[in-house]
Amino acid sequence: MKKLFTMGIAAAILTLSLLEGCAKTEETFHYVNLSQVACSFLGEGNQPLEITVRTSPAAYEATPDATWVKVEKSEDGKILTLTVDDNDTGAERSTAVTIAAGQALQTITVNQLPKDSAFARYRQMLNYQSGGAMSPNGKYVGGFVPSIAPDDSWQYSPVITDLETGEVYEFGPFPEAVYYMTDNMCISDQGQLFIHDGSNGGMIVIDTEGNITHPESPAGFTGKPTISNISADGKYWVGYAINGKVFEDPTPGKALLWIDGVPHELPWPELNYRNEEPWYGGMARGISANGEIIYGTSWENSDFGMLYWVNDGENTAQPKWVGEDVREVTEITMQMGDGTEYTTHKVYGCICTANNTKISPNGKWIATSYRTEEPSEDRISFVTSQTAAFYNTETETTTIVSDYGESTGLHVTDDGIAFIGIGSLGITSCHVYDLNTGTDLGSMADWVYDTYGIIISDTGFIDYVTPDGKYLIGSMPIASAGGTTYVSWYIAPPLAK
Repeated sequence: MKKLFTMGIAAAILTLSLLEGCAKTEETFHYVNLSQVACSFLGEGNQPLEITVRTSPAAYEATPDATWVKVEKSEDGKILTLTVDDNDTGAERSTAVTIAAGQALQTITVNQLPKDSAFARYRQMLNYQSGGAMSPNGKYVGGFVPSIAPDDSWQYSPVITDLETGEVYEFGPFPEAVYYMTDNMCISDQGQLFIHDGSNGGMIVIDTEGNITHPESPAGFTGKPTISNISADGKYWVGYAINGKVFEDPTPGKALLWIDGVPHELPWPELNYRNEEPWYGGMARGISANGEIIYGTSWENSDFGMLYWVNDGENTAQPKWVGEDVREVTEITMQMGDGTEYTTHKVYGCICTANNTKISPNGKWIATSYRTEEPSEDRISFVTSQTAAFYNTETETTTIVSDYGESTGLHVTDDGIAFIGIGSLGITSCHVYDLNTGTDLGSMADWVYDTYGIIISDTGFIDYVTPDGKYLIGSMPIASAGGTTYVSWYIAPPLAK
């Protein structure tokens, strides 16, 4: 559907009292309640937008301030439909629709972009399962679309879109018995889309010609690899796999680096996140667009401590813990469920989950979360709290941003513009923060409007911004009968002529 909008519920309420002497004889509420008070349309080819209206008195008038906006009420007045003419002015334009019910007034702000040839594009990837991925420099976006086969099984169609030309490459559908596509991981600037096969394991890599390849783990590994992200030139891939000596190797979970398609093990620290002997290991999660910095996580119980490697292209150095300057490890005594005591360590340090775009394109900044933990009252578990933090790999210093309470560092640009998710799980809102000046730049929607002139939903967050700032990709939550899912969206420059 070619429209974009900001959701919001607003009401204008006016109470009128008719008085006789000092006694109140009648009280009437005049109000206008709208499901949406701001919306934005593309420059051309828009579908009508329906807005739910509740008013008192029930009769109301809807009046647009400009002729390029048309309004139509349903027979019962509960739905107001907005349509807009194509925008041939060559510039963004804005107007308002006034809703009047009795003495109550409310307005709907209507914004319309120029046609694609004149302005940045905003698109939602509504049909993509597992969201979309953007290549490091924004050349491509890609993902896969599920559908139902004639025998009622699932089938999947990988889709790659060239954001410079608008050309779309779609392949398949492939039956789930052949490729059971579960996670869309990343896409290269060369047009290679990496998708996880949840049934057979490993990765499906498909390019714009439809060629499919399957990356390999190092020799001797029993587990097929997962590739999380890639450098802009396609030379380096990062990910993880399980080696073949699960009961002999103290760290069977291996972080991996592929150099020109050949897999290599990344070094692992001698002690884990709690300064104890490692017993599983971890994985590489992301790499800077220039290929110089790799980051990953330990993955032992709920530790997921964040670490990073400096990639020299051959013998990658030993990793360091992200936020080493603020990391504190303290020995404490805890209890098992049966009351047996044991010694472990609590950690104040930087953690990371599965996100693969937490690093700035040049590797200067890494988005993370600074987590503190204290023993619970019964000393059986830890009570944790976290706040967004950002690590500078050049100065090896951490900026902890405590302005937003419980929060998560999501992504950061080369010049220190940070994206902060509010909360730690099921993030639905995002603020933008300038690490250079220590100032809040507003909500995600505010920042997108200020930077790109586009009104978007204020729910969700930004995943990645390209080095030149012209392309970005984000996620927004969508409620459904099966629960909340996340839909990807992107902003890109005008199509090349």
